[in-house]
Amino acid sequence: MRDITEKEAVELLRKYSTDDESFNKVLNHSRAVQKLALEIAEEVKKNHDVDINLVKIGSLLHDIGRFKCYKENSIRHGVVGGEILIKEGLKKYARIAETHIGVGITKKDIEKQGLDLPLKDFVPETTEEKIITYADNLIFGSRVGTIKEVIERYRKELGEEYVERVKKSHNEIEKLRKRNNFL
Repeated sequence: MRDITEKEAVELLRKYSTDDESFNKVLNHSRAVQKLALEIAEEVKKNHDVDINLVKIGSLLHDIGRFKCYKENSIRHGVVGGEILIKEGLKKYARIAETHIGVGITKKDIEKQGLDLPLKDFVPETTEEKIITYADNLIFGSRVGTIKEVIERYRKELGEEYVERVKKSHNEIEKLRKRNNFL
């Protein structure tokens, strides 16, 4: 599996974008996610193995599927992004795209909610996937939000059961960062 540079990642976003407005929106959001994800990754790296370059490039590419999935079908943008990245020979980044939605989507979620997704788990497993997913949740457009905002958003959209998963994700990242801001 090949690595690509940041410039090549941006060129890939441009290749799949449908217009300048959507390109800029996805790029600005992805750069904000990248900045926060790299800050977290550098903290985590003090105590755990983290592939900083995977976080750097993966965070830029995590929303590449947005260009093919508009609002009415946005739940699929992770899967579509994974397909794009595999097609481009960038399989190492595909799981980041596939698993970054919410704090992950389980097979049970897909069945229960009747989601238009393949029937399998799309849950972050690696440290890098978890960091990018967490950072993505904290970025609202290109603004860094708070964990309280994230919790409220998911409480309204998906209910208390999902909020518990958000808290678990937060606590796991806090533990990796050697912080004590647990929920």
